[in-house]
Amino acid sequence: MTHQDVGARVLIRVWQTGPVLGRTGAALLTAAVMLLAGCGPPYLADTYATSTPKPASLDPKDLARTPVVVLSFMAPAALQGLSPTMSHALSGALAEVSPPIREIPTRETINRLTDKGLATEYADMRAGFARNGMLDRQQLRRLGSGLGSHYVLLPGLAQFGEETLDKFEAAGIKLVRNRVTTLRLWLQLWDTQTGHMVWESSGEGTTSTVFLSPKQTVALEQIARKLLVHMIQDGLLDSKAETRSTVDQ
Repeated sequence: MTHQDVGARVLIRVWQTGPVLGRTGAALLTAAVMLLAGCGPPYLADTYATSTPKPASLDPKDLARTPVVVLSFMAPAALQGLSPTMSHALSGALAEVSPPIREIPTRETINRLTDKGLATEYADMRAGFARNGMLDRQQLRRLGSGLGSHYVLLPGLAQFGEETLDKFEAAGIKLVRNRVTTLRLWLQLWDTQTGHMVWESSGEGTTSTVFLSPKQTVALEQIARKLLVHMIQDGLLDSKAETRSTVDQ
C-alpha cells in the first residue's frame, strides 16, 4: 500500500471520529498524520469524453507500426504557455495506451520540418486551421510526405482553470483545502493522403485535490495524461462513443 493510500484511509477514519475528537482536533490530527507520513495529496479525478466513430479503414495496429506525426497543441493565447506541459502529457499517454501508438514527437516534428524547408508551410497550415478549423489538404499531404507518415494527430487545449476551496478553518487557520482543477482538451486525427479528418474526440477532466499547503498538489501533466489516456484508449482504440471514468486515490 502506498503512502497516498494510507493517507487517504487515515483521512476517512479521522473524520469518522470527528464527533469524539471535535472537528478542530480531527483536522489537526489529519494534518499531522499526513505530514508525518509524507503522503501525497489524495484526490478525486473525474473524466468524461466523447468521440466520433472510427472509420473501418483505420486499423489501430497501423498506429503502432507507422509513426504518427504529433503537432503542437492549439490553444488560446492566454494558455499558450501550457503547450509544452500538454505535449509531454500526450507523449506519455500515447506510450501508455494498449497497443502503444508510435509517434514523431512535437519537437522532432518541428525540427524535421525545419530541416526540410517546410517550417513556413507548417506555420501557414496551423494559421489556416485557427481561421477556419481545417487543415489544408495540399499542405497536409506535403507534411506527411516529408515526414513519411500517414497520419497526423492535432491536439488542442480548450480550457484550463483552478479554484481553491477551504474545507476547514479553525482559529483563523485554514487547515484543509481543496484545489479543483478543470481541464478541457480535444484531439483530431488527420489522414495526410486524403486530407480528411478520420477521428475526433473531446474530453473534460475535473480533479479535486486535498492539500495542506500550496506546494502539495497533483501535477497538471499528470491530470492531462490521465484524461488523454481515457480519450485515446476508449475513443480511438476501443471505439467507444462516450465514456466516463472516476478515479479515487
